[in-house]
This record gives sequence, C-alpha cells and structure tokens, in this order.
Amino acid sequence: MKRRKQPPINALERFAEVDLGAQLADLKLAFYQQSLLLSALIDHLVDKGLIEPEELAELAARIDKEITASIEE
Repeated sequence: MKRRKQPPINALERFAEVDLGAQLADLKLAFYQQSLLLSALIDHLVDKGLIEPEELAELAARIDKEITASIEE
C-alpha cells in the first residue's frame, strides 16, 4: 500500500490548530473549576439545612424538562 502524501500545512494553519487545542483545554479547566465550586456550594447548603438533596434533584429535573421543552419548540 502506498501512502498518499498529505498536502503541506502552512504555519498559520498549524498555529490555528494549536490555538484551538489550547482554547479547549482552557474550557475544560474552567468547567472543572465551576463544577467543583458548585459541588462545594451544594454540599454547604445541604449541611446548613437550607436545602434537601431531594429538593435539589426535583429542581434540576424540572429545569431540565423546561429547557428540553423549549428546545423542542
């Protein structure tokens, strides 16, 4: 089997690919940090007795249902 030669990629295209990868890594880090903060906040609210885990689950399910319904419209 012969390998087909790939067309050369210029430096600007390579930079764009690397930049896209860096942006994705930044987004993943931001998502992780926000998820960690949200988890700590929820745990704190539950520990203080301000919200029950069941209430939070019901609220999340209701919001998800509303968002899904609005997307389907």
